[in-house]
Amino acid sequence: MIANPDAQSRRRWGVAHAVWAAIAITVSLFMIFTKQSGDPPLMVFVPLVWIIWVVGHFVIWAVQWLAARGRHMVSKTGRVLKPWPVGLRLALIGTGIPAGIGVFQVLMTGLQRKWYPYPDASLWAVMFSVWLVHGVCFAGLLLRQQWSRLASAMLACGWGLLLAKQIVEHLPPRVSSDTRELVIAVLLMVLLLLFGLHLVASRKVKSFFTP
Repeated sequence: MIANPDAQSRRRWGVAHAVWAAIAITVSLFMIFTKQSGDPPLMVFVPLVWIIWVVGHFVIWAVQWLAARGRHMVSKTGRVLKPWPVGLRLALIGTGIPAGIGVFQVLMTGLQRKWYPYPDASLWAVMFSVWLVHGVCFAGLLLRQQWSRLASAMLACGWGLLLAKQIVEHLPPRVSSDTRELVIAVLLMVLLLLFGLHLVASRKVKSFFTP
C-alpha cells in the first residue's frame, strides 16, 4: 500500500483538480454564450471540452499516484524525503508538457478517427514516440528513479543538439539571417546543453533519488 499523502499534498492536488475544472467551465461558458458566427458554431465543441476535462482529471490522478508511489519508495529505504531541487522541477515541466501533448494527440486522433495533428501516419508515429519517451521520463522522475535523471539530461542535450543542427542548416553562405532570432536560438541551445550537464553533474540532484 502507498502511504497516504499529507494534508499539504492533498490540498495541492485538490487545487489542481479545482483549477482544471474552473478552466473547463470557463471555456464551456465562453463557447455557449459567445456569438455563434462560425461554421460550425463554437457551441458544437462543448462536448469535446467535457471529454478533455474528464481525461485531464484522470491524468492528474495518475500523476498524483506516481508522486505518492515515489515518496513511498523513498520512505521504505528509511531516507528522509527531500524537497525537489529546482533543476528537477524544471525537468518535470520539460518532460510533463510533451507527455501531455502526446495524450492530447492520441485523444484527438481517437475522437476524430483520423491522424491528428499530423495527417501522415509515419510522422504521427515519430512524434508520438518522442512524446512517449518524455512521458516515460516524467513518470520515472515522479517515481524518483536514478535512470530518469540521466534520461532527462539526454533529452535536454538532444533538443539542444537538434536546435544547433537547425541553426547551422538555416545559415547557408550568402544568406542574411535575423540576428535577434539567431541570438535567441543560440541562447536556448546553450541553456539546454547546460541544463543537461547540470542534471548529470549536480550532487544535489543525484542525492535526491533512491539508490
